[in-house]
Amino acid sequence: MLNQPSNKRRPVDALFGDDAAHTTPNYIVEPPQPANRITPPSIEPAVPSPLETTPEPLAPSSEPSPITAATDERPTSFTGSEDPRFLTLSFQIERLYDDAKAQLNDSPKTSSACFDLLLQARQAYERRDYARTEFFIHATDAKLKRSAASAQASRRPMMFVLWVWEIVTLGLGGSIVALSYVTGLTLFGLPVAPEFLVLLRTLGWGMIGGAMGAAYNVTRYVQRREFDPAYTMHYLARPLLGSLYGAVLFVFSQAGILAGNILIGDFKVGPIFLYVFVVLAGFKQEYVGEFLDNLMKALVGRTQ
Repeated sequence: MLNQPSNKRRPVDALFGDDAAHTTPNYIVEPPQPANRITPPSIEPAVPSPLETTPEPLAPSSEPSPITAATDERPTSFTGSEDPRFLTLSFQIERLYDDAKAQLNDSPKTSSACFDLLLQARQAYERRDYARTEFFIHATDAKLKRSAASAQASRRPMMFVLWVWEIVTLGLGGSIVALSYVTGLTLFGLPVAPEFLVLLRTLGWGMIGGAMGAAYNVTRYVQRREFDPAYTMHYLARPLLGSLYGAVLFVFSQAGILAGNILIGDFKVGPIFLYVFVVLAGFKQEYVGEFLDNLMKALVGRTQ
């Protein structure tokens, strides 16, 4: 019968096995082992590595830092690296050094003054005193700009007019003084009093002193690169102010306050001292103005 199993081994059973064959186990069962009486070790917390440990923050010390104590610097609330406004201060100092050497090569006195300012700026920068550093930098920059403006103004036509005016007033003052020594001088056909001749001489000497003072100041300020065109009117008015101061000193002389009737034998030396004072007053008008101002304050009193 087809459905009855056959005990004969088939060739296919070599590949897929014989289902009807009796299978034997392919493993070995070990006998039970006795119980272990060894106690397991206790679990302890892991010790951190020295590289992973973080140092504890140090307590603030009241003692000054060795660097601060060695350099004797005042602590500041910021440094140049923290505030971007002060990052370019050193570069500005270097630039001003180059500008001073290029623009002031023909003026040793002015260039020396600029170098002194820049030296103070460098010293203040090294001390981290940035406020004083900025001050000296701006002072040097202003001096350089003023120097350039002075050099430009000295080449303008107004400078030529100013010098012509000073020369003309110098000659006019000398002419007035020489005219007062003309023998038999008359005014509208009338003889001239000696006091009037002294007045003419004080006017002339005052104009000469004013012209000399204006020429001296113009020359000095142009040489120092400090000439300010705004003072041109002052230089033009100095000879006339010198004559005015001469008239004022003449009044003081007639009142006996200044160089009165001083006699050496039969010769009056009072007018000679007066002329010297008038020339000095015209040359240094600032001192005369300050003297008159103090005198008026002493007579009238200070205004509140």
